[in-house]
Amino acid sequence: MERNEGTSALKSDTRYSLADWRSWPEGERWELINGFVFGMSPAPRVRHQRYGFDLGRRLGNFLENKPCQLFMAPLDVFLEEISATVVEPDVLVVCDEAKIGEDGIHGAPDFIAEVLSDSTANKDFGVKKELYERTGVREYWIIQTDTGTVYQYVQDADSLVTGKPGFSPVREHRKGRAVESVIFPGFKWRALES
Repeated sequence: MERNEGTSALKSDTRYSLADWRSWPEGERWELINGFVFGMSPAPRVRHQRYGFDLGRRLGNFLENKPCQLFMAPLDVFLEEISATVVEPDVLVVCDEAKIGEDGIHGAPDFIAEVLSDSTANKDFGVKKELYERTGVREYWIIQTDTGTVYQYVQDADSLVTGKPGFSPVREHRKGRAVESVIFPGFKWRALES
């Protein structure tokens, strides 16, 4: 597979299966969303790492001695195996032990945070947001490293009644303001100062 990082599918006219994805060279990182392949950057930038690690460390400490488990990329998350969808969120929390397999997570995590890179912004706000909403991720944060803004999406309360997942309108938290998790009451995180 030719590597060409970016926000769109590498070959928008070709669909791949999970069997195809599993046959690609080990050590290369690819996301497969609805059968379309997206290249992953070889390594995130320093600011990306700082934001992701800080959120992961603080959230991991908060979850200590609680039933939910924190994971960080790279880790494969199989969201829709029939439609060939496997992603690598930056930070994720899983509260259902049955979803945790040796090869990755099978099903929607409860919490996902994506730290934006220039090459992933459109994908994180577009196809991934729609995917996470549709598959029932309970809370999704998008962290913009250049401004410190956090965009928080939470499953609408009506989705529990109707059984049809859907995010409430986005909550935008500017740099300097703490973001409080809806699904983990008491957990707050503030974007790092640059």
